[in-house]
Amino acid sequence: MYGHPMEPALTGLGTLALFGFLFALFIAGLILAFSAKLVGIRDASIVGAMVAIVGGGILGAIVGGIVALVFSIAGPMGVALGWLAFMITYIWVIKVVFHTDWLRAFLAWLIAIVVEILIAGILSIAGIATLGMLHP
Repeated sequence: MYGHPMEPALTGLGTLALFGFLFALFIAGLILAFSAKLVGIRDASIVGAMVAIVGGGILGAIVGGIVALVFSIAGPMGVALGWLAFMITYIWVIKVVFHTDWLRAFLAWLIAIVVEILIAGILSIAGIATLGMLHP
């Protein structure tokens, strides 16, 4: 008859999470498209960058997980090889989506990573400053 009293709030939180993910994907796509244009990739677009981010993340996680699992007998080296396989797969997806060479794909990926780390750091500092204002 009636749903749970928290149902509207949980639905709202799920919707908020979806919009947050889409916003983060758009920002990451914007940064990757900008960095791709910066290194001279002509076919760079925001939609292509979003496809590269999602596809690279999913395919890289699968390949990296398989490599880490196969080489888990080597201990921490298996994790390092899985991480390396993830990076190579992610850069390969960028290379394929933007129709470019390995060097330009790597440079676009590297610039995007550095810019995203800088933005995350600035937002973290802003969050710490805001937290101090909330708790006098």
